[in-house]
Amino acid sequence: MVEGVVGKPFALEARGRWLVAQFAQPRAVLSWAVVNGAWQRTDQVVWLYLRKGEIANVPDPADWMRAQMHAEGVAGAVGFLTSRRAGAFVEGEGFDTGCHAWAVGTLGLSNALRAGDPSGAIASPGTINLLVCCSQPLTTEAALEALALTAEAKALAMIESGVVSTRTGQPASGTGTDYLAIAWPVPGDRTPYAGKHTPAGAAIAQATYRAVSRGIADWLKERDAE
Repeated sequence: MVEGVVGKPFALEARGRWLVAQFAQPRAVLSWAVVNGAWQRTDQVVWLYLRKGEIANVPDPADWMRAQMHAEGVAGAVGFLTSRRAGAFVEGEGFDTGCHAWAVGTLGLSNALRAGDPSGAIASPGTINLLVCCSQPLTTEAALEALALTAEAKALAMIESGVVSTRTGQPASGTGTDYLAIAWPVPGDRTPYAGKHTPAGAAIAQATYRAVSRGIADWLKERDAE
């Protein structure tokens, strides 16, 4: 198998305020997404682009999001909320020794923070909402490892970018409200590991790093143009 032979497993569709990643077949998804997080089997992952201040006084954003998803007909999807400009998203791809990975998501950094910063209220919304898909089936242990490596690759891209924490001025490793998801095919022999020494881990980290790096560059360019 060579890079580029395998196409990405989802089709992206912009539906007004929604971005929908549609899988041809249901995938296993592990995440801490706002709606339908944890372990899921679904054929959709969605992002809702929020209007400014839209959920500022909403007592339960998860319940509010569930209602929006039900109205849109995507109640069974894994759901992300994003304050990014409507229609803005980034993608990245990775490949290593027969394994492909694809990342897609939204990225805003007005809430950039460093891991370990003092806790406190959100001053300004902005978050990284990323879906990463692996071409290999994963065991539970490998999926958890893949999710940890996704977070590590995201943090690496952030630190290398030079973006600093809005709270301490130190190099930021993400935002205060990042949401990450890993998806993989259900049928087939499951790989037991997804760390840095494995094809799955290498491909997942590459896709994550490339998508986040592109998102950072886009966000900085737009901010500087304001």
